Amino acid sequence: MSPSRQVLLALALLLIFSSCSPRRSEVALRPSETPPSTLVGLVDDADAKLVTMIGRGTISFESPETAGSASFDLSLRKPDSLLIAFEGPFGIDVGTLFLSRSLFVMYNSMENHVITGVPTARAIRSVVPFDLTYEQILNAFTGTFPIAEKETTPLSYVVDTDQFRLVYACGRDSCSYWIDPADLMVRRYLREDSRGHVLMEATTSGTIEDQGARIPRRVVVSFPGENRRGTIHFSRAELNPPSVSFDFMIPPNAHRTVR
Repeated sequence: MSPSRQVLLALALLLIFSSCSPRRSEVALRPSETPPSTLVGLVDDADAKLVTMIGRGTISFESPETAGSASFDLSLRKPDSLLIAFEGPFGIDVGTLFLSRSLFVMYNSMENHVITGVPTARAIRSVVPFDLTYEQILNAFTGTFPIAEKETTPLSYVVDTDQFRLVYACGRDSCSYWIDPADLMVRRYLREDSRGHVLMEATTSGTIEDQGARIPRRVVVSFPGENRRGTIHFSRAELNPPSVSFDFMIPPNAHRTVR
């Protein structure tokens, strides 16, 4: 092979591999060069690129009272609409969950029972086995863990296993965030009380990128003190589709409960 052809082949291979490799962030993995406010702002900007989503995957949960898993189809529009249709084995319709800031609807098709109400933490706990707010459920299905304490100075800001680790005071507790500089996602979140007991932990892994937005493929949320754990895994997702439907039907003969 002539030298000119070798150069052309090398350039072609370089272009192929560069186009296939994941997009990397330009954030330097050095706290001295990336102030906390800059890092948090970049994470917020990256999270804000996701506006709508359609996805399919599986969800599983474990708690002292019950455990189970199901497939789901999801429609989401930030910041105020989430619709999830659940399926059991062999495509059996299990139920539907709709959440907005002012309303939740949980329909159990196996029992033909629908529960509606305002999405307070107490009302949500009546239909899912976790103490989660509306915002936390929305965040779990998008794999985002916003840093609420970003206006304050972090207690600690270091590099830990090739990720930025930010630690903030959360009232009497402490909240830790591990941020991947490559995709600017929170890959681990930890809330501990003053005695170092873990109150809540969340981890994310994998990446789905589409339409300039990104989400983790897998999200795990656990409450170790209560032996509760939930896992969300997306088999596919379309990010920022032009239209998202939130249509669902409840049979007129369904038994109804208002929370």
